[in-house]
Amino acid sequence: MSKTKKILFITEGKKPDAKLVKSVCNFQSGFFSHKFDYEIVIFSTNIYALYKKLKENQYEQTVELACEISDGEFEYTSEDFSLIYLFFDLDAQHYKEDKKDKDVEKIYNEIYNKIEEMLNLFDNATENGKLFLSYPMVEASNYFHERFINDDSINLITYPVFSELHFKDACKIFIKENGPFQIRMKDKNQIWLSLILYTTYILFHLKINSFIQEGLIDSKDIFLKQYNDFILPLERVLLLSAFPQYLLDFYGVKRFIDNELLQILLNNEVAMEITHIG
Repeated sequence: MSKTKKILFITEGKKPDAKLVKSVCNFQSGFFSHKFDYEIVIFSTNIYALYKKLKENQYEQTVELACEISDGEFEYTSEDFSLIYLFFDLDAQHYKEDKKDKDVEKIYNEIYNKIEEMLNLFDNATENGKLFLSYPMVEASNYFHERFINDDSINLITYPVFSELHFKDACKIFIKENGPFQIRMKDKNQIWLSLILYTTYILFHLKINSFIQEGLIDSKDIFLKQYNDFILPLERVLLLSAFPQYLLDFYGVKRFIDNELLQILLNNEVAMEITHIG
């Protein structure tokens, strides 16, 4: 009997990311009623630090690099995994200190060049892996309320790329005022279904052609739309979590969204309102 292939997840933060990945996997196992064999790898760094390590290691294969940096705790080869997914934050906040010494255009060019190269490298789950970005951070999934989706319009949220109030703190304030949606929504499957629906509205608003036409998540296209429509002109990002993107990419939008709603979205019959916070 052939060895069972695994799906490798590489995440950015030990606590929030690992918890979210396990929640995603539980959703996949529970909602779709099949065993989901996975291995969670925690790599505590940001996307730029990982990029640097990859450059230093001359673009070794992702799994082999994970083995090297784990000091023997992660003993696998690329042959053990059929798919590789990476979940990272845009994480532009660390440029805040440099902003005093560099002009804004130079900072944004630096962000653009590094993110683009990372997305070019991690663009295929069967090779180096597929990268999904959270804007601005993984906590974007916590800044969600059911009232953002209503019959009249969809409320989309933006946050400053550089803010005196860290986005994590903004999330804590939001949760304190509204309560965590995990408590408001007792059904854990419904939590992910709501986040997937909300993400679908966001991707249609961003006009991600590969998603609209084929149901595919193009991480580079999403970044370019964020960069050109929000980051560069407004110094903001449209809040967007990496994990619903992954689920939509893995199963396809039609697994979650019925044809009637998709047609309404294709006809631009849904009003989208944008609220700037922070």
